[in-house]
Amino acid sequence: MESRESGKYRYYIQEPEIGISREKIVIIYHGWGGSAKGYSDLAQLIVNEGYTVIVPGIIYHDTREPFVHYFEKQVSQEYFWQTIMITVDEFHDFLNVLPIKLEDTIVIGSSMGGLIATSIFAKEPLIKGLVNVNGSGSFVVTEEIYRLRDKREKLPLMEEERLRNYDPKENHINKNPILLLHGENDTFMPIEGQIDYYNYLIETEKRTNIEFRIFENVNHRFTEEMIIAMVIWLNSNCL
Repeated sequence: MESRESGKYRYYIQEPEIGISREKIVIIYHGWGGSAKGYSDLAQLIVNEGYTVIVPGIIYHDTREPFVHYFEKQVSQEYFWQTIMITVDEFHDFLNVLPIKLEDTIVIGSSMGGLIATSIFAKEPLIKGLVNVNGSGSFVVTEEIYRLRDKREKLPLMEEERLRNYDPKENHINKNPILLLHGENDTFMPIEGQIDYYNYLIETEKRTNIEFRIFENVNHRFTEEMIIAMVIWLNSNCL
């Protein structure tokens, strides 16, 4: 992948060879404590299918005020949701830097990146598709589970209202196809948030273009089987 920089944004881009391009752009968001450059192999697989791939640098990661210890409770509890919200808020500004059109765009996210991609997708009706891997589309539900696990106080009303401003369930206007992939035994990102989001889409929105696959005996990993399922879905739903 080629590294590029414009203002505060650094991102990686990889483009297909002339003659095989589908003229669609896949934006991939990485997980908490991850790295944009770490997605080079996945980017190459998607590029081989004819898509241009862009992997943005995310605030508090890589060159943008990174932390040393991401998984210290104080750090993750204070900055996890803040990172998601800032990245969602930056989306239009980042697109203007590239520049690319919403209607040519597909968003993919893994773990925290899945939450970012889903929040962006829900609010943007022109984005062609979403792949959420080991993430969640139900922010309030997910935070409530985290607090229960950590034996913290219940979610304060003010924080809940702020979270709902980004929660895909509260802001869903995009009707395009969605693929949800999740490891059955995920101990980092509770699968209950993904299940709740899927049920909302199927039962409340009555959507028929949603696919949800649960991978048995898989923890918080982006497996080869998931990648194959994602590529097949992209080629079937996002042309």
